[in-house]
Formats: sequence, structure tokens, C-alpha cells
Amino acid sequence: MWGDEAASVMSAQRPWDSLWAMAANVDAVHVVYYALLHLWVDLFGASAFSVRLPSALAIGATAAGVYTLCRMLADSRVALIASIACILVPRIGFMAAEARSAALSAALVTWLTVLLVHLIRTQESRARFWVVYGGLLVVSVNLFLYTALIAAVHMVCLIVLGTPRSLWKRWLIASLIAGVACIPFVIVAKGQHGQIAFLANRDVTTPDALLVKQWFGSLPIAVVAWLAIVFVVIWAVRCGRRSSQRPEDVALRNLIWISLAWLLLPALLLLLANAVAGPLYTGRYLSFSAPAAGIVFAVAISLLRPRGAAIAAGALALVLAVPFAVSQRTENAKFGSDWAQVSAYVEAHSRPGDGVVFDEGVRPSRKPRLALRLYPEGFRNTTDLGLIQSYDQTDGLWDKVMLLADIPDILDGRERVWVVARSQNGTSDDERTLKTAGYELTDTHWLARDVILLYTKGTS
Repeated sequence: MWGDEAASVMSAQRPWDSLWAMAANVDAVHVVYYALLHLWVDLFGASAFSVRLPSALAIGATAAGVYTLCRMLADSRVALIASIACILVPRIGFMAAEARSAALSAALVTWLTVLLVHLIRTQESRARFWVVYGGLLVVSVNLFLYTALIAAVHMVCLIVLGTPRSLWKRWLIASLIAGVACIPFVIVAKGQHGQIAFLANRDVTTPDALLVKQWFGSLPIAVVAWLAIVFVVIWAVRCGRRSSQRPEDVALRNLIWISLAWLLLPALLLLLANAVAGPLYTGRYLSFSAPAAGIVFAVAISLLRPRGAAIAAGALALVLAVPFAVSQRTENAKFGSDWAQVSAYVEAHSRPGDGVVFDEGVRPSRKPRLALRLYPEGFRNTTDLGLIQSYDQTDGLWDKVMLLADIPDILDGRERVWVVARSQNGTSDDERTLKTAGYELTDTHWLARDVILLYTKGTS
């Protein structure tokens, strides 16, 4: 697991009153997810498998929603290919194995779109169905704020599907009421906007970030995906110019415009907002649009002629997607995080009574002490020497710590101290304190990102 997952797991393990106190101060935009994960952890524990399982299940629900949406507007072949392609989209593969809200948001947005298309196609005017639509929109926005952008996509759905004025009115009322219901959440989130101010210092809008990393993970996959997008756009434009059109072609064209709006419109709107009021954008915030990439690719495959070309394109996509999918299942797949190995090494080599200190010289989401919070079993023999106040006793996300030099007598009677470092000088003060107190460096173990040092007093 990595830093954002640490925020999820630690928040989910807080007492309820501590969770609400934290949300009043920071991360309110994620508190609904944290609360849901809290209930899950209470039942099934906080292992990596357990906390990631809801995301995997949500991606299953997303694929089912993609199938259902495509089946409404196309044949079963397109629907089946789309549901498979959806799972192979790298961004979806990433969030399927991550303890964050992205997968749940994708599932909600997908089924909300299914519901809207169903209401339009059946010309459903009964209020209770539009109340369900508005309620799901509120839940989606409160789970992840940026899913509010799906409202713009749904407006495109209404236009593309030739929605009668009476249903436009019902959609507007449902959406406006949902928007009003979300105002308190938006106000709280705006008050905590400073917590993403760090994005201003990152170049997150490069062509590589926007066209490759946002959904497709690698350049070869991105090239194939964008070629598919260009291909279906050309087909849809030509289809619209024909004087006579088959009903199935019209429906497929509608699916193309809806899926392209879902994929691209939220990104364009967020980039515009980022330029005007930023910082607001990073690629992971648009994960809920990723299922649309699977739909676009499925439509492109279905339109290729002859059939051999379609089979070859599908095989090429599979060959390109498999290496990325495999890479997401390696030990250090999540941004190089090696905290599972840190915990395992300390567990295998520590003794009862050992102390441990962690690098505090990196940003909070990279601090090695999160290994202790995510994989505590490896630190059962150790004492966290720098800890002053545990995270669950604060109104912030993280532990409060101090340098060893500022904690009197903390080293008394302790023969061995482990130091887990990531940055070049992040533990230099503590190591200097240890050396002054008579400790010597007796072991060094390098991992993917972190290094584990053992300081021993005397010759023991």
C-alpha cells in the first residue's frame, strides 16, 4: 500500500468521534468513503486484501454497468467487448487494487448514467424515479466531489438522445435539488481547499500527463486508444451525414457521443477550472471517466472490417494491456512503495525491546512511519521512539512526532534502535543523537525506496 491508502486505512481505524473531528479539519472530501471503509474494517479487518476488496468489487459493478449501458444502445457483442476492455484500461486496473474512493465513484457514475439513459429511452415521467436519480447524484458527489462534473455529461445524453421537453424539466429539477443538497458539503470542501495547494508546484498538465498517464498508463496503449477515438469520431460524423440511417447505426452513434462526452468533457471542464481558479487538477481525479475509454475501444473494434482486422486490433490491445496489468501486481507497484517489505524485514530481525525511528524529512504521504500504520505486525517487538501523539488522538491525518534529542531519557536502557529512512538527511538529527549516545551502525538494508539501519549500543 502507499500514502493515499494509508490515509484511508488510518482514517477508517479511528474512533468515530475522532473521524468526525478530523473531517472538520481536513479530508472532508473523503469522509463518506472513510466512513464506509470504517464499517468494512470493523467487519473484515484492515489487511491490504481486505481494504482493497471493496474497490475490486466496485470495478466488477462498473464493468456490469458498462455492459448494461452498451446493451441499451448497441448489440451484445459491443457490450461484451466493452465490459472486458473496461477492465483492461490501465487507470481502472490501478484503482481496482487501491483502497481509495475512485472505484466506488466509477461504479456510481456508471450506473447513474445507465439510469438516466433508461429514463430517457422509456420516457419515464414518474417522480419517484427522478428522485432516485437525484439521490444517487448526491451520494456520488459526497463520495467524491468531482463526480459533479457528470451532470454536464448527462446534459449531452439528453441532447444526443432527443429528450422531450417534459423529461428535460424533470432532469433539471432533480439535478438542481441534488445541487442544493450538496451545498453544505461543497462549502466544507472549499474551506479545506488548501490541502491540495501542493498541486500548484507540480507540472500535472503536460501532454504526457493528459494524453497518456491520465487513463492509459503507457505510450503504446495511449496511441492505440487515441487512434480508436479518432476512428469512432470520423465514423460518427459520416454516419450523421447520411440521408438514410439504420436504427442500429443511430443508436451506436449515440453511444459514441455519450461515451466521448463522458471521457473528455469532465477533463476539459476541470482543466478550465484549474486554469481559472487552480490548483484543482490531477489525473487521478478523473478516474470516474475511465470506463468510457473501454466503450470507445469496443465500438472501434465492432466497426473494423474485415473481421480479421477487428480480431487483430483486439489482440494488439490485449498484448499491450497485459504488461501494465502485471506491473500493477508487483511488490512495489504503487508508486514504488516498499512498506510491506520494511515491515517484513523489521519483523524478521527485531528483538523485543528494540526502538524504531522514522524519516520525517519527506512529505506526509511518503513518510516511512506509515509502514508501521499499514503493516503493524512487523513492528510488534519495537517501540516507536519519536511518537508524541497518535494520529487517532488528533484532528489531523498523521501522527505527531519529535526528534530523539528533544525527548529526555527516551534511549535509556535500550540496546538497539532501527532507523527507517527515505530522504538523504531526513534522519540525520536522530542518527547524530544515537551516535552521541554511544550507538554504532551495525546493519544497513536497502529496499526499493527506503533504507533500514540498525544502531546497536556497545558490542551487543
